[in-house]
Amino acid sequence: MTPAQLSRTIRQALPHVLPDGPDGEVVAPSAGDGSSADAVAVFSGVRVVVDSPPRRGAGDYATGVAFRAAAVCGRPAREVAQLLCARLEGDVDAVDGAEVVGGGFVNVTLTDDARVALLRALAEGGPAETAVLTGTTPTGPGNPVRAADPVRPADPVRADGRTASAAEALPTAPPTAPTDVPARDIPRWAAVTGEDPAVLAVRTERASSLFRVQYAHARVCSLLRNGRRLGLRPEAGSAVPLETAGARLLALLADRARVTAAGPLARHLDAVAQAFAAFHDVCPPLPRGEEKPGAAHCGRLALAEATGAVLAGGLSQLGVSAPAHL
Repeated sequence: MTPAQLSRTIRQALPHVLPDGPDGEVVAPSAGDGSSADAVAVFSGVRVVVDSPPRRGAGDYATGVAFRAAAVCGRPAREVAQLLCARLEGDVDAVDGAEVVGGGFVNVTLTDDARVALLRALAEGGPAETAVLTGTTPTGPGNPVRAADPVRPADPVRADGRTASAAEALPTAPPTAPTDVPARDIPRWAAVTGEDPAVLAVRTERASSLFRVQYAHARVCSLLRNGRRLGLRPEAGSAVPLETAGARLLALLADRARVTAAGPLARHLDAVAQAFAAFHDVCPPLPRGEEKPGAAHCGRLALAEATGAVLAGGLSQLGVSAPAHL
Protein backbone atom coordinates (compact mmCIF):
# COMPACT_ATOMS: atom_id res chain seq x y z
CA MET A 1 0.00 0.00 0.00
CA THR A 2 1.44 3.34 -1.10
CA PRO A 3 0.67 6.70 0.55
CA ALA A 4 -1.65 7.50 -2.36
CA GLN A 5 -3.57 4.26 -1.83
CA LEU A 6 -3.85 4.87 1.90
CA SER A 7 -5.02 8.41 1.22
CA ARG A 8 -7.86 7.07 -0.93
CA THR A 9 -8.72 4.49 1.71
CA ILE A 10 -8.92 7.15 4.43
CA ARG A 11 -11.00 9.42 2.21
CA GLN A 12 -13.50 6.60 1.73
CA ALA A 13 -13.50 5.75 5.45
CA LEU A 14 -14.01 9.26 6.83
CA PRO A 15 -17.80 9.39 6.34
CA HIS A 16 -18.10 6.18 8.37
CA VAL A 17 -16.00 6.95 11.42
CA LEU A 18 -18.68 8.61 13.56
CA PRO A 19 -21.26 5.90 14.39
CA ASP A 20 -23.70 7.94 16.49
CA GLY A 21 -26.99 7.03 14.85
CA PRO A 22 -29.49 4.55 16.33
CA ASP A 23 -28.35 1.82 13.93
CA GLY A 24 -24.70 2.78 13.81
CA GLU A 25 -25.26 5.26 11.01
CA VAL A 26 -22.91 8.18 10.63
CA VAL A 27 -24.08 11.43 12.13
CA ALA A 28 -21.99 14.49 11.34
CA PRO A 29 -23.26 17.52 13.36
CA SER A 30 -23.02 19.91 10.43
CA ALA A 31 -24.47 17.46 7.92
CA GLY A 32 -28.12 18.38 8.04
CA ASP A 33 -30.28 15.41 9.00
CA GLY A 34 -27.29 13.15 9.75
CA SER A 35 -27.76 10.70 6.90
CA SER A 36 -24.83 8.83 5.38
CA ALA A 37 -25.20 10.84 2.20
CA ASP A 38 -24.87 14.02 4.22
CA ALA A 39 -21.77 12.68 5.94
CA VAL A 40 -20.18 11.91 2.59
CA ALA A 41 -20.89 15.47 1.48
CA VAL A 42 -19.47 16.94 4.69
CA PHE A 43 -16.18 15.07 4.42
CA SER A 44 -15.85 15.31 0.63
CA GLY A 45 -13.89 18.54 0.87
CA VAL A 46 -11.44 17.27 3.49
CA ARG A 47 -7.93 17.00 2.08
CA VAL A 48 -6.13 13.80 3.03
CA VAL A 49 -2.33 13.99 3.12
CA VAL A 50 -0.32 10.87 3.92
CA ASP A 51 3.45 11.02 4.22
CA SER A 52 6.37 9.65 6.19
CA PRO A 53 5.90 9.80 9.96
CA PRO A 54 7.78 12.44 11.95
CA ARG A 55 10.64 11.30 14.15
CA ARG A 56 8.44 11.34 17.24
CA GLY A 57 6.22 8.51 16.06
CA ALA A 58 6.44 4.96 14.83
CA GLY A 59 4.71 3.46 11.81
CA ASP A 60 5.08 3.50 8.05
CA TYR A 61 2.85 6.49 7.32
CA ALA A 62 1.37 9.45 9.15
CA THR A 63 -1.56 11.77 8.53
CA GLY A 64 -3.08 14.78 10.23
CA VAL A 65 -6.43 14.39 8.49
CA ALA A 66 -8.29 14.10 11.81
CA PHE A 67 -7.70 17.80 12.46
CA ARG A 68 -9.30 18.74 9.13
CA ALA A 69 -12.15 16.29 9.63
CA ALA A 70 -12.77 17.60 13.15
CA ALA A 71 -13.08 21.13 11.82
CA VAL A 72 -15.99 20.18 9.54
CA CYS A 73 -17.83 17.76 11.82
CA GLY A 74 -17.47 19.60 15.11
CA ARG A 75 -15.87 16.76 17.04
CA PRO A 76 -12.51 16.74 18.89
CA ALA A 77 -9.63 15.83 16.61
CA ARG A 78 -8.32 13.15 18.95
CA GLU A 79 -11.74 11.45 19.03
CA VAL A 80 -11.93 11.46 15.22
CA ALA A 81 -8.40 10.06 15.08
CA GLN A 82 -9.26 7.25 17.51
CA LEU A 83 -12.33 6.28 15.49
CA LEU A 84 -10.36 6.41 12.27
CA CYS A 85 -7.70 4.13 13.77
CA ALA A 86 -10.34 1.60 14.77
CA ARG A 87 -11.80 1.71 11.27
CA LEU A 88 -8.44 1.19 9.59
CA GLU A 89 -7.42 -1.66 11.87
CA GLY A 90 -10.75 -3.40 11.49
CA ASP A 91 -11.43 -3.00 7.79
CA VAL A 92 -8.16 -2.59 5.90
CA ASP A 93 -6.21 -5.81 5.35
CA ALA A 94 -2.93 -4.04 4.60
CA VAL A 95 -2.97 -2.17 7.93
CA ASP A 96 -1.39 -3.96 10.87
CA GLY A 97 -1.92 -1.16 13.33
CA ALA A 98 -2.91 2.48 13.69
CA GLU A 99 -2.28 4.74 16.66
CA VAL A 100 -3.04 8.27 17.69
CA VAL A 101 -0.04 10.51 18.29
CA GLY A 102 -0.34 13.85 20.06
CA GLY A 103 -3.62 15.68 19.70
CA GLY A 104 -4.87 13.85 16.63
CA PHE A 105 -2.14 12.67 14.30
CA VAL A 106 -2.54 9.09 13.08
CA ASN A 107 0.43 6.81 12.47
CA VAL A 108 -0.24 3.73 10.37
CA THR A 109 1.82 0.53 10.31
CA LEU A 110 1.48 -1.87 7.38
CA THR A 111 1.41 -5.64 7.59
CA ASP A 112 4.54 -7.53 6.60
CA ASP A 113 2.79 -8.81 3.48
CA ALA A 114 1.91 -5.26 2.46
CA ARG A 115 5.49 -4.14 3.01
CA VAL A 116 6.84 -6.98 0.87
CA ALA A 117 4.40 -6.18 -1.94
CA LEU A 118 5.37 -2.51 -1.77
CA LEU A 119 9.06 -3.35 -1.83
CA ARG A 120 8.65 -5.53 -4.91
CA ALA A 121 6.65 -2.87 -6.73
CA LEU A 122 9.26 -0.20 -5.98
CA ALA A 123 12.13 -2.39 -7.14
CA GLU A 124 10.35 -3.25 -10.38
CA GLY A 125 9.79 0.44 -11.04
CA GLY A 126 6.56 2.37 -10.68
CA PRO A 127 5.14 4.95 -13.08
CA ALA A 128 7.73 7.56 -12.12
CA GLU A 129 10.65 5.23 -11.50
CA THR A 130 13.16 3.36 -13.60
CA ALA A 131 13.93 -0.31 -13.35
CA VAL A 132 16.60 -1.02 -10.77
CA LEU A 133 20.18 -1.31 -11.94
CA THR A 134 21.45 -4.79 -11.27
CA GLY A 135 24.42 -5.11 -13.64
CA THR A 136 27.91 -3.70 -13.63
CA THR A 137 26.87 -1.27 -16.37
CA PRO A 138 23.42 0.25 -15.73
CA THR A 139 22.52 0.54 -19.41
CA GLY A 140 23.90 -2.86 -20.32
CA PRO A 141 22.07 -6.08 -21.18
CA GLY A 142 19.56 -7.23 -18.63
CA ASN A 143 19.29 -3.78 -17.11
CA PRO A 144 16.32 -1.97 -18.61
CA VAL A 145 16.03 1.71 -17.85
CA ARG A 146 12.66 3.35 -18.33
CA ALA A 147 13.37 7.06 -18.22
CA ALA A 148 10.45 9.35 -17.46
CA ASP A 149 9.99 12.76 -19.01
CA PRO A 150 12.12 15.38 -17.27
CA VAL A 151 10.40 17.49 -14.65
CA ARG A 152 10.32 21.13 -15.74
CA PRO A 153 12.09 23.19 -13.08
CA ALA A 154 11.78 26.91 -12.53
CA ASP A 155 13.34 28.77 -15.45
CA PRO A 156 16.93 29.81 -14.63
CA VAL A 157 18.37 33.18 -15.54
CA ARG A 158 20.96 33.27 -18.31
CA ALA A 159 24.16 35.32 -18.31
CA ASP A 160 22.54 38.03 -20.44
CA GLY A 161 19.83 38.55 -17.84
CA ARG A 162 17.06 36.95 -19.88
CA THR A 163 15.14 33.93 -18.60
CA ALA A 164 16.13 30.67 -20.23
CA SER A 165 13.38 28.26 -21.13
CA ALA A 166 13.11 24.93 -19.35
CA ALA A 167 13.87 23.24 -22.64
CA GLU A 168 17.14 25.18 -22.87
CA ALA A 169 18.02 24.32 -19.28
CA LEU A 170 17.19 20.62 -19.58
CA PRO A 171 17.39 19.53 -23.20
CA THR A 172 17.01 15.86 -22.42
CA ALA A 173 17.07 13.47 -19.49
CA PRO A 174 20.41 11.69 -19.82
CA PRO A 175 20.46 7.92 -19.62
CA THR A 176 21.81 6.36 -16.49
CA ALA A 177 25.59 6.21 -16.98
CA PRO A 178 28.47 4.39 -15.28
CA THR A 179 29.81 7.72 -13.98
CA ASP A 180 28.46 11.20 -13.43
CA VAL A 181 29.10 14.36 -15.42
CA PRO A 182 29.58 17.17 -12.86
CA ALA A 183 29.85 19.94 -15.47
CA ARG A 184 26.32 19.13 -16.62
CA ASP A 185 24.76 17.74 -13.44
CA ILE A 186 25.69 20.55 -11.03
CA PRO A 187 24.03 23.40 -13.01
CA ARG A 188 20.88 21.32 -13.50
CA TRP A 189 20.63 20.41 -9.82
CA ALA A 190 21.34 24.01 -8.79
CA ALA A 191 18.62 25.25 -11.15
CA VAL A 192 15.91 23.28 -9.35
CA THR A 193 17.17 23.58 -5.77
CA GLY A 194 18.52 27.12 -5.73
CA GLU A 195 21.75 25.90 -4.15
CA ASP A 196 25.10 27.49 -4.88
CA PRO A 197 26.89 25.57 -7.66
CA ALA A 198 30.20 26.25 -5.91
CA VAL A 199 28.92 24.43 -2.83
CA LEU A 200 27.57 21.56 -4.91
CA ALA A 201 30.98 21.22 -6.52
CA VAL A 202 32.47 20.22 -3.15
CA ARG A 203 32.09 16.48 -3.65
CA THR A 204 31.48 15.24 -0.13
CA GLU A 205 28.32 13.87 1.46
CA ARG A 206 28.34 16.61 4.06
CA ALA A 207 28.68 19.54 1.67
CA SER A 208 26.70 18.59 -1.44
CA SER A 209 23.14 17.33 -1.62
CA LEU A 210 23.72 16.30 -5.24
CA PHE A 211 26.75 14.23 -4.28
CA ARG A 212 24.78 12.58 -1.43
CA VAL A 213 22.09 11.44 -3.85
CA GLN A 214 24.45 10.29 -6.59
CA TYR A 215 26.74 8.57 -4.08
CA ALA A 216 23.78 6.71 -2.57
CA HIS A 217 22.84 5.44 -6.01
CA ALA A 218 26.41 4.38 -6.79
CA ARG A 219 26.58 2.68 -3.41
CA VAL A 220 23.46 0.67 -4.20
CA CYS A 221 24.98 -0.48 -7.50
CA SER A 222 28.15 -1.52 -5.68
CA LEU A 223 26.20 -3.46 -3.07
CA LEU A 224 24.26 -5.35 -5.72
CA ARG A 225 27.43 -6.18 -7.65
CA ASN A 226 29.28 -7.36 -4.56
CA GLY A 227 26.25 -9.24 -3.35
CA ARG A 228 26.17 -11.28 -6.54
CA ARG A 229 29.81 -12.19 -6.03
CA LEU A 230 28.82 -13.62 -2.65
CA GLY A 231 25.84 -15.46 -4.11
CA LEU A 232 23.38 -13.00 -2.55
CA ARG A 233 20.43 -11.62 -4.46
CA PRO A 234 17.64 -9.30 -3.31
CA GLU A 235 14.67 -11.12 -1.77
CA ALA A 236 11.80 -8.89 -0.68
CA GLY A 237 10.24 -11.68 1.35
CA SER A 238 13.31 -11.74 3.59
CA ALA A 239 13.16 -8.01 4.30
CA VAL A 240 10.49 -8.28 6.99
CA PRO A 241 10.17 -7.65 9.79
CA LEU A 242 11.79 -4.29 9.15
CA GLU A 243 13.95 -2.59 11.71
CA THR A 244 13.24 1.07 12.45
CA ALA A 245 15.78 2.41 9.94
CA GLY A 246 14.43 0.11 7.24
CA ALA A 247 10.82 1.07 7.91
CA ARG A 248 11.66 4.77 7.69
CA LEU A 249 13.51 4.26 4.42
CA LEU A 250 10.66 2.24 2.91
CA ALA A 251 8.15 4.93 3.86
CA LEU A 252 10.23 7.57 2.08
CA LEU A 253 10.59 5.37 -0.99
CA ALA A 254 6.84 4.82 -1.15
CA ASP A 255 6.22 8.55 -0.75
CA ARG A 256 8.20 9.31 -3.90
CA ALA A 257 5.29 8.84 -6.29
CA ARG A 258 3.40 11.90 -5.07
CA VAL A 259 6.42 14.23 -5.32
CA THR A 260 6.44 15.65 -8.85
CA ALA A 261 7.65 19.27 -8.72
CA ALA A 262 11.35 19.61 -9.43
CA GLY A 263 12.47 21.36 -6.24
CA PRO A 264 10.56 19.10 -3.83
CA LEU A 265 11.71 16.08 -5.84
CA ALA A 266 15.38 16.98 -5.39
CA ARG A 267 14.84 17.50 -1.66
CA HIS A 268 12.99 14.20 -1.42
CA LEU A 269 15.80 12.34 -3.16
CA ASP A 270 18.22 13.89 -0.66
CA ALA A 271 16.04 12.66 2.21
CA VAL A 272 16.01 9.18 0.68
CA ALA A 273 19.80 9.23 0.32
CA GLN A 274 20.26 10.22 3.96
CA ALA A 275 17.78 7.59 5.14
CA PHE A 276 19.60 4.97 3.08
CA ALA A 277 22.92 5.97 4.65
CA ALA A 278 21.39 5.59 8.12
CA PHE A 279 19.89 2.22 7.16
CA HIS A 280 23.19 1.03 5.70
CA ASP A 281 25.04 1.91 8.91
CA VAL A 282 22.75 -0.03 11.27
CA CYS A 283 21.58 -2.77 8.89
CA PRO A 284 24.51 -3.59 6.57
CA PRO A 285 23.23 -5.26 3.39
CA LEU A 286 26.40 -7.32 3.05
CA PRO A 287 28.19 -9.48 5.65
CA ARG A 288 30.99 -7.85 7.60
CA GLY A 289 34.11 -9.55 8.93
CA GLU A 290 33.49 -13.20 9.73
CA GLU A 291 29.71 -12.84 9.42
CA LYS A 292 28.12 -15.45 7.16
CA PRO A 293 25.76 -14.44 4.34
CA GLY A 294 22.15 -15.06 5.22
CA ALA A 295 18.52 -14.34 4.45
CA ALA A 296 18.69 -11.04 6.34
CA HIS A 297 21.27 -9.77 3.88
CA CYS A 298 19.06 -10.72 0.94
CA GLY A 299 16.21 -8.78 2.52
CA ARG A 300 18.39 -5.73 3.07
CA LEU A 301 19.60 -5.93 -0.52
CA ALA A 302 15.97 -5.86 -1.60
CA LEU A 303 15.53 -2.56 0.22
CA ALA A 304 18.75 -1.28 -1.35
CA GLU A 305 17.48 -2.39 -4.76
CA ALA A 306 14.26 -0.42 -4.30
CA THR A 307 16.29 2.60 -3.19
CA GLY A 308 18.33 2.40 -6.38
CA ALA A 309 15.20 2.34 -8.50
CA VAL A 310 13.71 5.38 -6.80
CA LEU A 311 16.95 7.38 -6.95
CA ALA A 312 17.56 6.49 -10.59
CA GLY A 313 14.04 7.46 -11.60
CA GLY A 314 14.14 10.75 -9.73
CA LEU A 315 17.55 11.76 -11.04
CA SER A 316 16.48 10.93 -14.58
CA GLN A 317 13.42 13.15 -14.23
CA LEU A 318 15.65 16.01 -13.16
CA GLY A 319 17.95 15.49 -16.13
CA VAL A 320 20.82 14.45 -13.85
CA SER A 321 22.92 11.32 -14.26
CA ALA A 322 22.56 8.38 -11.88
CA PRO A 323 26.11 7.01 -11.70
CA ALA A 324 26.97 3.40 -11.00
CA HIS A 325 30.50 4.40 -9.92
CA LEU A 326 31.83 7.43 -8.06
